[in-house]
Amino acid sequence: MFVLAIDGGGTKTCAVISDEGGHIHAMVTVGKSNPTTMSQKEFEQVIDQVLIILKSQNPTAFVQIASCFAGMAGVKEKQYDSILIDVLHSHLPKEATIEIANDATNALYAGTLGSEGIVQIAGTGAITLGLDDQHNIVRTSGWGYLFDDEGSGYDLGVQALKAVFKAYDGRGYQTNLTARLCQHFQVDAVPQIIDQVYGEGHPRAIISPLSMYVSEEALKGDIVARIIIQKACEKYFQSIKACLDQMTWSKDKIPVVLAGGVFSNVELFIPILQKLAQKEVVEIQFYPSLMPPIGGAVVGGLKNCGQYIDSHFVEMFNEQMLRSGSEV
Repeated sequence: MFVLAIDGGGTKTCAVISDEGGHIHAMVTVGKSNPTTMSQKEFEQVIDQVLIILKSQNPTAFVQIASCFAGMAGVKEKQYDSILIDVLHSHLPKEATIEIANDATNALYAGTLGSEGIVQIAGTGAITLGLDDQHNIVRTSGWGYLFDDEGSGYDLGVQALKAVFKAYDGRGYQTNLTARLCQHFQVDAVPQIIDQVYGEGHPRAIISPLSMYVSEEALKGDIVARIIIQKACEKYFQSIKACLDQMTWSKDKIPVVLAGGVFSNVELFIPILQKLAQKEVVEIQFYPSLMPPIGGAVVGGLKNCGQYIDSHFVEMFNEQMLRSGSEV
């Protein structure tokens, strides 16, 4: 059995043909496919490109695709479901089933292996998405870096910059983040960072990478960095709680998957979040992602075929992704 999985976003689009054992038979990565940032024609061209490349890589597997799961940013918001389905139908076997979902569903399934729950994504941006018992989607936070995206890589980077400048002028505590940021920007003094931040690049692209220093220094015990992480966890939990409160959930436990680059050192975040969740009526259990988001899309496709996904599938899929040179 073969499934087509698509993970589409505002930066890149990844698609694979996989079987139920986690073996990848074709894979392609192209540019963005978020219809909110491109014309309908451009959107259709990207999807066409993806499908044509996959078919050329493995025509035998392509004509045997039984299910397609496309988790894509902006498609639901732009109401492009029917447009995407039409493009997919024009290439896929007639009997293939198609499901369109938000790209965050890929990240959720990459941690729950197809079960409902909540995913907290924290990368360049941050968003919380829940899939409840009735398969309704609830979304909280993530309304843009200018006034939201709390706990995102950008937000943590901003907090690091604030801490460094406050330490410099005496308004805050001394922190190892000062040395890390000066080294990052290759400057000798804190004020010289300003020219780097206000340069030609987009602020998010410049500031978001600084979040990794916050996590690294927090793990080493830097008090200022640990405070930044603590406050970020409080914001995550606030969003997770708001999401859960709007969900129809009948079980006594709910999984929350932590996905995105900010959670690379996930062991730093889970104990704090677990402590914040202690008093909740529904037991909240936090988990790291087991696979990249495209793996979650494969899970979605297999789930629609009635397939059970286990740890052997996860191991094989991740191994195949590593062999291809992709991030896991």
